[in-house]
Amino acid sequence: MLRYLLFPVETITYGPSYGWIRLMVRSPRPLDPDEVWERITGRLPPAFDWLRKNYPPTFMRSLLIAGKMRQAHVRGIAAHYDVSNAFYELFLDSKYMFYTCADFPTGRETIEEAQAIKADHLVSLIDPKPGERILELGCGWGAMLKRIYEETHDKANLHGFTLSQEQVAYNGDNNGFNVEFRDFIKTDYPAEHYDKIYSIGAWEHVRPKDIFPLMQKLHGALKPGGRLVQHFFCRNEKRIPTTAVAGQVFFPGSLNSAYADHVKWNEAAGFTITQRSIHDYRPTLRAWFENLVANRDRAIELVGVETYNRYLVFFPSAYRYFDDGVGMLVRWVMQKR
Repeated sequence: MLRYLLFPVETITYGPSYGWIRLMVRSPRPLDPDEVWERITGRLPPAFDWLRKNYPPTFMRSLLIAGKMRQAHVRGIAAHYDVSNAFYELFLDSKYMFYTCADFPTGRETIEEAQAIKADHLVSLIDPKPGERILELGCGWGAMLKRIYEETHDKANLHGFTLSQEQVAYNGDNNGFNVEFRDFIKTDYPAEHYDKIYSIGAWEHVRPKDIFPLMQKLHGALKPGGRLVQHFFCRNEKRIPTTAVAGQVFFPGSLNSAYADHVKWNEAAGFTITQRSIHDYRPTLRAWFENLVANRDRAIELVGVETYNRYLVFFPSAYRYFDDGVGMLVRWVMQKR
């Protein structure tokens, strides 16, 4: 079969994690969920684990990633998000449809409860007020816009940008929010126009070279004393890990940056970081995985076996990323100086 012929070629070129993921995703049959979770998150033989973390070597990773970064940003976003809104409804929380890390303070919360707790925390960070102009960068299916609207009852001053046509359609059909199909990285913002700007699970898609100029634009777009809130995951080290190459299977054309670089660029753009915290993404990923497994037949009916397998592999792969300490989920509050 073709997938077995491609496996050694992709493994040599992109590394064992990439090759292995592609082999599993291309299975013509639905993968066994217990086997997938254990294989990806469980203990690995020492030799394979070393190879997984070190191959391709650093210089090859840089070249491979550079090639992926030449692709248009919108293509990568569409590849992951423009799958099917009904498909995402199968595993996300039903009230908000957050596709971002939830908060499980006791570990016993349902995904519905955990996302509501997360939303309440983010509202306290954003501190929205009626009449304030508030912009969300990468607004998804309108989850946080919904929560802010519950707080302010002011829909006219809420705005969101997304690069997913499916999400634009969903917001238009279900929420009635001011959501535009727009690349927030390339947008020219009006000066001192917004009181608050925030992003939840979108900053991961901003390529390293774009972050500082984007931060400068956002600084200029905020009114004096305006607030910028971010919730996203980043790398712990500056060195590009092998997971950045394997991750192209799920988010083609995306590369997140190191924590230290974010601090440097944020402060250089004129922001003061007033609050920061670290959160655990793993319980959320496990909950999504279980929801997807529970809705396997409907998922395959909506998107087919290969896409179902890709997400079934994605959630434990992301779990491993955080479990290995390669990345971390952070929330920041920044004030315009």
